[in-house]
Amino acid sequence: MSETQTIQLRNGHDPQSDESPMPILPPISRKKQAAVLFSAFGSLALTIGYNQCFGIFQEYYLSDDQDVLIPSPASQSSPPTALLAFVGTLCYGLTWAGGILVNPIIPRIEHGKWDATPSTRLWRRRALRLLRPRTGFLAGMGMSLLYFPVLAPAPEYFTKHRATAMGFILAGGGAGGLLLTFLLRALLTTLGGRWTLRVYALLNLVLGLPIAYSVPPSRFSLSTSSHASIDHPRRNTHVSRALAVRSTFILSSIAAFLQAAGAQLPLSFIPSYSVGLGLSASKGANFLAAANAINAVSRIFTGYIGDRVGRQNTLIITLLFAAVSVFTFWLGSILTFSPSHPSGSGQALWYAFIAFYSSSIGGYYGLFPAFIADVFGIRQYAAVNAFVLFVRGLGTMFGSPVGGQLLGSHGGKGGAGIAEYERVVYWDGALLMAATVCCVGVRWADAKGKGWRWVA
Repeated sequence: MSETQTIQLRNGHDPQSDESPMPILPPISRKKQAAVLFSAFGSLALTIGYNQCFGIFQEYYLSDDQDVLIPSPASQSSPPTALLAFVGTLCYGLTWAGGILVNPIIPRIEHGKWDATPSTRLWRRRALRLLRPRTGFLAGMGMSLLYFPVLAPAPEYFTKHRATAMGFILAGGGAGGLLLTFLLRALLTTLGGRWTLRVYALLNLVLGLPIAYSVPPSRFSLSTSSHASIDHPRRNTHVSRALAVRSTFILSSIAAFLQAAGAQLPLSFIPSYSVGLGLSASKGANFLAAANAINAVSRIFTGYIGDRVGRQNTLIITLLFAAVSVFTFWLGSILTFSPSHPSGSGQALWYAFIAFYSSSIGGYYGLFPAFIADVFGIRQYAAVNAFVLFVRGLGTMFGSPVGGQLLGSHGGKGGAGIAEYERVVYWDGALLMAATVCCVGVRWADAKGKGWRWVA
């Protein structure tokens, strides 16, 4: 294999494109590919990994030992489970939703187009007024500023093995969740909630700076100097009206909303449901860590499979399996659980659910970036990805809070509250099944426009 490769992509060969001709992108070295892989992996570990661990905080806030919330939720007759779930999903949602603001800024900075005008100065001052601790948005928006500049150019550096590469990058979320679950649990036990958050903030600063420094720029910005005569050398950052009305775009957006609403919900309740089964809080944390570990491996494996049997095909299958696991293993755990015999089949089916669900839901995360690049073209990737992740952010802030509202005040209260999770299971399974149907619709609409291929 050669040390570098030059990829010539022109929109004239892409039936999904309605933009100007694609510039010839500069060569890719293995060194740059490695920098993209490991910087993006680290960024995902710090951002998505932390968000996937919020179940640890949620269980902590509902316990008698917490030192952050006054009055303590454990002392209330009806603990605010839905509100606590919304706190975690707000951070997660803003990490993704912030891309609709962050993504258009990135290429302008790369191309030196971030000029100061009276209008831009006014908007900057207004934005800065919002960046105060009391607004509650700082964590999510800060993670978005670390997440998108690293992830946005990543698919541009890979072609044939794009799904495998993106699977490795997105495995950083599961790997970070695995490590942070143990770290945060230990810190909460020894230092309490406030100092745990301070330590994690310092960790972000120490590790985030070298990650940000190592990020390669977009290949579209690198092509400007040698192809200055080409019009519109920047990658697109806004969804055009022609693109927005396509059935593939509409169905992809709906699928993203529904999948995000359903996928995060089990992770939010793994610790509290485990406690409800009669297990210890530490075991609940271990199950969440195991789910993140399986999720990380699954993202790499499904990316590898997707490069060979089709990324759209693999994405649909893994999403369907995730929905099936909710209706079989999790629902079966609830229906067969007996308070008089808590270590019976209810717990066994719960273990099976964690293993099966974590391995299947990871496929969507690992394949979706390559899925977008395949369906809409690499020139459109930044714009479509930013909008779709914005929609995913909204979905994340929708699924778990509704699940918490359906659960009411019974989560984590022992066997008597296990039956209440049945409503959560039906809600979660319906969201994932509807997302699967939408992804099938994208597969059909894309094949209708480009011609049917079994491997797609």
